[in-house]
Amino acid sequence: MIDQIEKKPIYHYRPGSKLLSIGTFGCNLDCDCCQNAALASSGPEGRAELVTSPEEIVSFAVQKGAQGIAFTFNEPVVWSEFIIDVARSAKGRGLYIMMNSNGYVEVEPLTELLEEVDVFKVDVKGFTDEFYRNSCGGTLSPVLRTCHMIKEKGKHLELAYLIIPGMNDSREEIEGFFRWTAELGRDVPVHLYRFMPAHRLSHVRSTGMGAMRDAKAVAASHGLRFVYLSGMVEGDEHQTLCPNCGALVISRAAKDAPEKVVYEGTRLSKFCPSYSEIEDRTIEGRCASCGEFIYKYP
Repeated sequence: MIDQIEKKPIYHYRPGSKLLSIGTFGCNLDCDCCQNAALASSGPEGRAELVTSPEEIVSFAVQKGAQGIAFTFNEPVVWSEFIIDVARSAKGRGLYIMMNSNGYVEVEPLTELLEEVDVFKVDVKGFTDEFYRNSCGGTLSPVLRTCHMIKEKGKHLELAYLIIPGMNDSREEIEGFFRWTAELGRDVPVHLYRFMPAHRLSHVRSTGMGAMRDAKAVAASHGLRFVYLSGMVEGDEHQTLCPNCGALVISRAAKDAPEKVVYEGTRLSKFCPSYSEIEDRTIEGRCASCGEFIYKYP
């Protein structure tokens, strides 16, 4: 499908540009909160899925007027070799490459991906090893290492954190996440998500908006400059304001609420709202009013 980059969500890289979003099956984690379990925990057996080549994917993206290709839906790391092949073909056609990942990857394959992939959105599931072991089947440190490597390589990085009531939302854990993010970079955009009952946590209540706003306030107290309450149509939490003068620098008009069903036969959900209009009011990535840095202009 063709999506705006804001739906990934990526807010600070080529605002309003279009991506061809593609995915397959499988994941290297097993998260209790997975909203994509039908894809993440399955394989191609018994399905008549499309078989295609890197060159065909790139040609299709160009034909549809996309400026980039996003690997998403399931965990892209499980088919990293194919991503690299697509990326090498895409670069010759002027397309950028984006990955929507859990960040749980060994150094060697990540090093190879960093040579080819331009943009990463990493989901940090929680901020303790206990949460990762008990709820995801993994550990935290490889995810943090991945984020540091992405930054060190100079690639674009945005983070997401799903706030799950009673599981990864303690003040200590939230403080730890924001403190670490501030050390990683105060300009790293962070997308906070409301938990909605799903998969093995269908019995857990959804996250209240008060808790979401409290978490955003904690982020601000640690100096983070771009924090969003993502995945919602209502409100103005998806707008980008200049952290220096408060001017509206990137306007996003959300129009469609996300669907609840993630995978049902041939139907995929849209986790984030669609946007009817993206208005980038910056001047080459800087606030038109005061000149403050907002994003790295291509």
